[in-house]
Amino acid sequence: MSKRSTEEQAENLNVTTESTLMALIEHVTSFVVAGTLDSRCAAKLGKRLKKESEVVIETQALPKSSRNALNKALTALDDALCACDANLLVCAQAALREADTASGAKNALG
Repeated sequence: MSKRSTEEQAENLNVTTESTLMALIEHVTSFVVAGTLDSRCAAKLGKRLKKESEVVIETQALPKSSRNALNKALTALDDALCACDANLLVCAQAALREADTASGAKNALG
């Protein structure tokens, strides 16, 4: 017996609703924007939520407007993650410049 469940079993076990999934995606996005959730953790959650949304779309025969709303929410999460990562990169670069400036000043004095 395989450890992986069949697709049919997975479909029967899925009880996630579209509204719950939307709320989760929106909450994770707001946590990323607020800086209260690590971007690596949020990226993993986003990847799992994307997979879950694909299952929900397939199993619940959502209307096009609901599918578009889910895709838009996932895109907003991706955008927030990109912005967060860009901000972290800018901060790291500023810290390196500051360290270089400080070591340059020490070398000039020494």
